[in-house]
Amino acid sequence: MAGVAADSLAIEGGSIAVRPAGADGVRSFKGIPYAAPPTGDSRWKAPAAVIPWQGVRSSDSFGADCMQAVNENSPVQRPRSEDCLFLNVWAPAKAGRYPVFVWIHGGGSRVGSGAQPTFDGSAFARQGIVVVTINYRLGALGFLSTPELSAESGYGASGNYGFMDVIAALGWVQRNIGRFGGDPAKVTIGGESSGSVTTSVMMASPLAKGLFAQAIGESGSSLRRAEPASMGATTLAFEERRGRALMDDVGARDLGGLRRVPAERILGSAAKLANGQFYNLPVVDGHLLPDAPWRIFASGRFNDVPLLAGWNADEGSLMLLGPRRSFAQMMQDTYGAQADTVARLYPHGSGDEQAALIAAAGHHNIAYPTWLWAYAAARFGRKPVYLYEFDHAPPLPRGTFGPDFDVKLAGAYHGAEIPYVFDTLDAQRGWQLTAVDRAVARQMNAWWASFIRTGAPQGGGSVRWPRYVPGYGAMRMQITEHPQAVADPDRARFDGLMKAHAVIDPPLPGPPAPHP
Repeated sequence: MAGVAADSLAIEGGSIAVRPAGADGVRSFKGIPYAAPPTGDSRWKAPAAVIPWQGVRSSDSFGADCMQAVNENSPVQRPRSEDCLFLNVWAPAKAGRYPVFVWIHGGGSRVGSGAQPTFDGSAFARQGIVVVTINYRLGALGFLSTPELSAESGYGASGNYGFMDVIAALGWVQRNIGRFGGDPAKVTIGGESSGSVTTSVMMASPLAKGLFAQAIGESGSSLRRAEPASMGATTLAFEERRGRALMDDVGARDLGGLRRVPAERILGSAAKLANGQFYNLPVVDGHLLPDAPWRIFASGRFNDVPLLAGWNADEGSLMLLGPRRSFAQMMQDTYGAQADTVARLYPHGSGDEQAALIAAAGHHNIAYPTWLWAYAAARFGRKPVYLYEFDHAPPLPRGTFGPDFDVKLAGAYHGAEIPYVFDTLDAQRGWQLTAVDRAVARQMNAWWASFIRTGAPQGGGSVRWPRYVPGYGAMRMQITEHPQAVADPDRARFDGLMKAHAVIDPPLPGPPAPHP
């Protein structure tokens, strides 16, 4: 950050305070606005330019989380507000031109924020990487569609405001990150769960073209069908019907009235009306998403950048927290007429049904759509793709998922990899950490850092990570205490799932017809 005063830094909108670097040589900047507050008449509009401020703005505390119900990712002590379009930066204090990692948090695009302790970017910054974590509008405040909103948009559609926020944040990074020592030509975007879904949307969206050079997806993508609890892309017509239902539920006669309804009431109505299908889906709007993500990838019209993508070995384990279903029930509920065909992909004995259930549920909900994204990028693009499965069970304390759940059943559960990627194990409450956990974290953090720097995850050890090439020679990295590249053991299974989905899935969503 050469050339700026020691106590302040001039960026878009004004000046922010420069805090002293820590003993590890890392500076952090928190609560930086990247767009105007999406409040009042700006609710459900594309993000506008940041509003300038006077004086030097503090950078020592996070901005408010976007509106959501209190949860473990946004606990009661955290402020929540519609004025929430903030980002945070961790950067090496030493002047330089460093690659940048922009992290998009998960949480079903309904909860979470860039302020979560697990996302602290210090470990990456110590390796010469600038880290940016962001907030974006959530739930019905970030993804609502109505005919009235579509009519006023200027492009005949609505929804996707949370994705627009991410694009605005990436634009801010392009214009400002050099002031923090970052290289805007070397930006990697990445995220987990709905953050991974968002990353896949960024690769599909023409509005994000040129805003990033590489991508990382952990456990999720938009290249699947929309159904309860999924985040596959859907149609504008479907979302507009649900938007009208929300307007009726809150008693809003028009858009002006809806914008005056308190945010808490909007979220409460959305939760009541969700019926498993939350207000959080990518909409094929003909604008941000000109077509279904699969067709965009298959046509080669996606933002073709190096991709590192994967999932966890036990993505389906937390389904055991809910109502129990038999394997046969899960097959029938999920695959209908193809249930028997898909069941044969998960052979098991009478005593192994739970393991088969966890595997099948995890593949359907997370692993298969993530694989489909990597497959599409590798098949229809030219840039390298790297695939992984994380298979290390964290040392969870008893009661992590409630007093009646045996944590040994969690395994490498959904989201378990994040503190290893960020090397933030010490931020995990009650974990009985071992030398093995530390080693896995060092390895993952080094691999991710290598990919962010070079476009290939080859750092931190002697194990070579080969490119993923679709077909019988497909290889993925199995991340364990002793990581190794293996022939993809799920290739034939996922081929079978692709064939089953071709039979049972509804048509892919297409661009909307013009409004009359």
